[in-house]
Amino acid sequence: MRRPTLALCVVLGLGMLTGCSGGGPYCDAADRGEDSLKTFGQLDSAAFTSYAEVTTDIAKSAPKDVQAEWKAVAKATRRVVAAHDKADIRIQDMTDEEAVNALSQDDLDRIQAANEAFNDTATQRRDLAQHLHDECGIDLPKK
Repeated sequence: MRRPTLALCVVLGLGMLTGCSGGGPYCDAADRGEDSLKTFGQLDSAAFTSYAEVTTDIAKSAPKDVQAEWKAVAKATRRVVAAHDKADIRIQDMTDEEAVNALSQDDLDRIQAANEAFNDTATQRRDLAQHLHDECGIDLPKK
């Protein structure tokens, strides 16, 4: 009777280990920010602000082979948030034609440049989502 129980424990133990294969500060930071990371794609100032904070936090403990990518994503996200803050318009209000028409050309240019820089990180974001899956067992949308 002991042999099947021992085998079951070994199998269950291995399953638990593979769910968090990387561990450590990087996976801990990603795990703490998982909810925010999963909100990616919501065109909402609060979601972007949280995403910027989480990606900045993860970048601090990311392995060297992906640290530059995390920093680039964090910087681009912070830039989007800052451009909207400076223009005093929430991201979700960019669909309001009247609100957008009230913005100065400088504000519009700043927002557009920030959005383009963020969009340029699309490949990095997909690669980082895959890295979190491989290293930490965290599944994120690959947008």
